[in-house]
Amino acid sequence: MNNPMFIRLSGWLMILGAIAFLPGAIAMLFWESQTLGWSPSVMQLAAFAVFWAPVLLAVGMLGLRARYKIGSGVLLFGSVVGGLLVIVGTMVQFLTPDYSVSETYYGVWMGGVLVLNLCLSIFGVMALLEKPLPRWNWLPLAAGAWILLLPLLAGIVGSMSSPIIITVLVIMTIAQVMLGYILQADTSPKMATA
Repeated sequence: MNNPMFIRLSGWLMILGAIAFLPGAIAMLFWESQTLGWSPSVMQLAAFAVFWAPVLLAVGMLGLRARYKIGSGVLLFGSVVGGLLVIVGTMVQFLTPDYSVSETYYGVWMGGVLVLNLCLSIFGVMALLEKPLPRWNWLPLAAGAWILLLPLLAGIVGSMSSPIIITVLVIMTIAQVMLGYILQADTSPKMATA
């Protein structure tokens, strides 16, 4: 696969990962209370989506690295380490019936998600300074920084399933979809010769 094709594919995968993450994250917030009225099979499908969506985000970050060439070390580290943590956490989460072991690996999965979004936020700060994107250089920071604020907001609001937390997740999803769209649509003359 050549570089422009990989970059476009990674943009689409970032869009797909962001869209898959949102309903899964909302389902996970309401998992215990079952207040959404979703059937258990739909809740399990949403949980499956939320566990695998960060892998798609990691591929999208590799596309950002291949396309824009700034913060390459940060994006490569975040994509590889965050993606591996997510994969290991997800596989063990689904394969182990023991709740305590499963809970431990949920922490591994969450660590992978945090590494991915932290590295995307650092790339966003670099993008604000170097301005590699055709427009909206603030978008990578907006796409990654929200997840770092969720624990703080949950402490202030008092509940992870509040409308404020869901609004933050929607904003983060919109920013990641926009970033994926920019990535797959940015076909400058430099890229055609790459």
